Formats: sequence, structure tokens, C-alpha cells
Amino acid sequence: MPRIRTVKPEFWEDELLGVMPRDARLLFIATFNMADDEGLLRWTPAYIKAQAFMYDDDLTIGDVGKLMQRLTDAGIVFPFIGGVARQQMAVIVNFRKHQRINRPQKSKLVPPSLGNYKVREMYARRDGWTCQLCGGGIPELPVANDSHNLSIDHIRPVAAGGSDHPSNVRATHQACNKSRRDSPDGDEFIPPRSLVGLEASVSDALNRSRNRSVNDSLNESHAPSNFEADTDTHSEISSLNHSLMEGKGREGKGREGNYPPTPAPEPSSEPAVVQTGRALPDQMVDGFLDRFKAGNAYSRRQVHRTIAEALANETDPHELWAALVRLGESSKPVSAGTLQFAFSEIRRSAQPASNVIALSSGQPLPGPDTNLAGWAAVAASFDTEDTA
Repeated sequence: MPRIRTVKPEFWEDELLGVMPRDARLLFIATFNMADDEGLLRWTPAYIKAQAFMYDDDLTIGDVGKLMQRLTDAGIVFPFIGGVARQQMAVIVNFRKHQRINRPQKSKLVPPSLGNYKVREMYARRDGWTCQLCGGGIPELPVANDSHNLSIDHIRPVAAGGSDHPSNVRATHQACNKSRRDSPDGDEFIPPRSLVGLEASVSDALNRSRNRSVNDSLNESHAPSNFEADTDTHSEISSLNHSLMEGKGREGKGREGNYPPTPAPEPSSEPAVVQTGRALPDQMVDGFLDRFKAGNAYSRRQVHRTIAEALANETDPHELWAALVRLGESSKPVSAGTLQFAFSEIRRSAQPASNVIALSSGQPLPGPDTNLAGWAAVAASFDTEDTA
């Protein structure tokens, strides 16, 4: 049954969607209505044609299949085979991040199997390859230290009635997942000691991922169809995490109000943020700590969390780096509040020092807060020229 959904203004500015055909953008909006409260929906060309393009005789089922492939190619819809009936279904990857569900209803559709690594990888990309318990980076390829590898944690344990549906799962390290299960309920989570050497593991996975082909075949439980394609899971800045529309917090309740409007770029000799394929928050944390950790008591976890949240709110990476440099040079702590302070300073320095407007004749025109006599003098000069 179709549901009432929202479309954010950022949708129309999204560069990832902007390069798609208009019918593909319309189809993506239609998936909001067709999906249940977990972001799951049936995903066959005939069904999508009947639901989204029922009056469009110029579109064939094959045409609709090609539009569906554009969405899967972009990584914003993940197709899979689910259930005993082996139905072709899909999940809108970041559905709960940009749709606020007031009274969520339990899904009647089968979620993708967590036994499939492609599914676990999809959730890791959704979460930015960041452990949702400790905040550290997760290696994008398996490493020798299994404690550092990807694991999927159930927010509500299966033993307590939790399911495998998207809203109840999150990406974690295997060590963090085990530590949480072994800790008494209600205790504050403390990262386990087995995370020592995590940075080396992430770097090792990064080096190997550069040589990995982005055309790996899908596992058999990932929907094999003529309108599906592999998604590039190792792009320099994953469109899944940095698309304007996809990365926003929940409407009205998310983190959108935590940061000021992004200021204009400040001219600086600082090097641009280098995109190497590694998770962008990890790159920025490494660069910041390498430069400013000496003599300061910066917590890697706190810095990582602040940077990840800022990027999730679509703060421009270069402008975020300029704000971080300003904080580091003044030895201020890195938090949402201090970032606001840094952005405010950047905006203030970018504003013009005067409200004087130059006329084409070269005569300056005062702003509205100056003496009105100045305006009268300018008007009089125009009258003199007209009578002449």
C-alpha cells in the first residue's frame, strides 16, 4: 500500500541524481511511496511499471528496467533475492536517514540475508565504514586481525525479539560487537583492547582495495537480473555517504540544526583534502592529529565523531578542513560547538568590510545607514545632467 513520504529540497540540488534521466529521478521518488517503513519494496520491472508509470505508454517494461539499473548503479538502491519464494526485492539504502517515520509499522517483507557479505558491505557503506559503537574506521577488506573486521550488530538483540531489518542493524568491529554482547545491559560501552593496531589494519585494507576490481561478481543471493549491476563500493567519496540528499539527518529531528550554514571557502595555502579511497573521516582525522596532536590532548574518538557528523550534514570537506585548522592552530577542542565558532570566524572574515556600493561613474554610493543627504546629492547631480 502506498505511503505518505517527504521529499527534501536538497533532492533537487543533488549532483548524483542530477546526472540521471528525469524518469530515473521520478522513479527514485516513487520508491519512497512504494517502500514500507524499513525501506523495503518489490523490485521487478513489471511491478515498478504498474506502480510508478501506469499511464506512460511510451515506457516499456524494458525501459523501466534500465531506469531501475541507474538507481542500483548509483548505490542508492540495493536489490536482492529474498524469502522462500525467491522474490526480487530491494532496500533503499539510506531510507531511515532522510525519511522520518512517526509510527513505524513492522515490515511484512523479508530483509536481505546478513549471511551474504555483499549485504553486510552495503550496511557498512551506509554507515560510512565507521563502527557505530567505538567510532573507529572499519577495514573495507578483511584483515589478518579478525577483531578489526566488519561485523553486523543487532541494536535490539535477536534473543530479545530483534530482527534483521535495516533499522535494527548497524556496522561494527567484530571485537566491539562481542564486547557489547558480553557487557551488562545499561553499561557504558568501552572499546576493547583488541582494537590496538586498528589504524594499521585499515591502511592494509586500503592498499589491497586499490588493486581490487570493482567488477567482482555478486554472490548468488544478490539478485541476478538483467537490470542489475555491481555498485562501486570503493569510490573516492562514496555517493552513498556524500550525496546531498542521502546524507541528511531525519527531517525535523536529525542533526541538520547542529551546524551553521556552510561558509564560503577561505583562500588558504592549506593542501586540499586528498581523496585516496579511504573513508573520508579517517583521512581528515589522521591529517588533523598528525599536525596538531603534539602538545594537545585531542581524543581521536571525539575528533572522528565530530568530523563524521559534520560530513553527514553535507559540510564541504575543504571548508571543514579550514575550520579544523583554525581550531588546531588555537589549540581549541574539536566539537560541534567549537566548529560553529570556527565557521562563524570564517564567515566573518569573508564578509566585505564596507557597505559602500560603487556606481558605474566611479562615485561611491553610501549604504542605507548613512546620512540621507548623501543620497539627495547624488539625485541632484542626476537632475542637473538631465536638464543639461
